[in-house]
Amino acid sequence: MTVRRHRWSLLATVAVSGGLAQFAMPSSLHAEEDSATETAAARTLAVDGLKLAQAGKCDEAAPKLERAEKLHHSAIVLSRLGECNVSLGKLVEGTEQLRKVLREPLPANPSPALSKAYERAQSVLDAAKPRIAALTVSLGKPAPPDLRLTVDGQAVPASLVDTELPADPGEHTVEASAPGYLKTSAHVSLSAADKKTVSLKLDVDPDAPAAVPHASEAPATGSTASPAPGSHAPAPDTVGAAPPPSHSSPSHAAAFVAWGVGVVGVGVGSAFGLIAMKDKHDIVSRCGSNSCTADSTQSLDSAKRSGNISTVAFGIGGVGLALGTVLYFTVGDSSQSAGTIAPARRFAGLTRGRAMIGPGSVQLAADF
Repeated sequence: MTVRRHRWSLLATVAVSGGLAQFAMPSSLHAEEDSATETAAARTLAVDGLKLAQAGKCDEAAPKLERAEKLHHSAIVLSRLGECNVSLGKLVEGTEQLRKVLREPLPANPSPALSKAYERAQSVLDAAKPRIAALTVSLGKPAPPDLRLTVDGQAVPASLVDTELPADPGEHTVEASAPGYLKTSAHVSLSAADKKTVSLKLDVDPDAPAAVPHASEAPATGSTASPAPGSHAPAPDTVGAAPPPSHSSPSHAAAFVAWGVGVVGVGVGSAFGLIAMKDKHDIVSRCGSNSCTADSTQSLDSAKRSGNISTVAFGIGGVGLALGTVLYFTVGDSSQSAGTIAPARRFAGLTRGRAMIGPGSVQLAADF
């Protein structure tokens, strides 16, 4: 019993001393910026973890070794952590840690403890690889968008569907979910080196709200869009159909204004025409003997002025009535659908009427 204790103490001392040497040895593989506090804490955790692992207490050693490795990398610590995980049944994680150790080149003059750690890592890795199981998750159809796949609560990329995944022997729970679908799950038991396929079926959730596409995601006119899960496809004759154009009654405001001007012009012309006729009648009655007084001359001037005003007013009134009629029958709808041009209405061969009123002139034009 004394010899065994002395031998264990010697092995632990060698292993721990090698680990401490690794922590104290600066190299390109180890960050020199590690603070003294982190290095000291990592050394303490590594010593405790190595002692527990050497005593066969990997369940207690693994957390300490993992924390030490995160604070400061050491090939000896990582190698022993990989061995402990393999012994605890975490073959996938443990073998990957051992592979990481073996990918690091040995220094020119490695310590005996470091050389021993590499030898043990290779030996444990060779023994563990044949025991790793394989699990394949199949959905039976292309994966829907935003698929969430987990194995034992750990997320698995959707791209690994129908792909063989390394797995530890034991019980596993596989879950799959996606927006618009009901969650589905399955349980599977794997033995060492076992290979199994788990088939999951995603059913459409009837209570899921139909997804409303954004304007930028709306399909182009004439294209066929797939309906959202749980929604009903529209009738074939309505797919891609453009909304009916909106029409409103044409605006005749300009025509009414022109008519108003025409009526006022005719009224003014009539009034001044009557005044001119009255003045003319008075002049004729007073100048019957071909002799007119000064008052008769003023009345004559007034009659001429009234006659001129009447003529101009009648002209404006006629133009207003004619222009209003043209505008009423040629104006288009007041509102048209965006991107469309309403055809101009025609009246007596006219498509557009214009009126130009200036000093002493009135002009009416139209396009044929």
